[in-house]
Amino acid sequence: MLLFQVDLFSAEGTMPTNILEVGRRLKDIRHSSQTRTITDIVKDTQKIRAVVRRLMEKLPDESLSDEEHQLLSKWSCDAAITLVHLIYRQKHHELASKDYEFSSLSMQEHWQAGIQDIEHLLAQEEWINRQPQKDEVSVFDFNEIHPEPLV
Repeated sequence: MLLFQVDLFSAEGTMPTNILEVGRRLKDIRHSSQTRTITDIVKDTQKIRAVVRRLMEKLPDESLSDEEHQLLSKWSCDAAITLVHLIYRQKHHELASKDYEFSSLSMQEHWQAGIQDIEHLLAQEEWINRQPQKDEVSVFDFNEIHPEPLV
């Protein structure tokens, strides 16, 4: 499986120097923490699914009812998962309202940043030439796309 996770807020940034910057950083950290939690859940879930698969292989067929076998099969998986994490880098002029400000200019800037991120991603051989391993979750973070310092 190949999953793309787009994070519209970055956990990285400079120390705020005023109350407006505090509001921006608060939202960045809060939202990006949720994204990292989801990544951890994907990893943990895949580990559990692999254990279920291995246990099912060891159990004699008659030890489970059809219903139990069907349920465990549903949660059994040996897929390799590649999770590519794309992180939007905020512009210096963005305010604390950035999570609900959808002006035409803002949307155009976000779309352009997304295009740049995808172009950068497609140039990265590390994930394109990956060798996925059964039961494994590989996470690729390409977060040095926009080298400008964050505020």
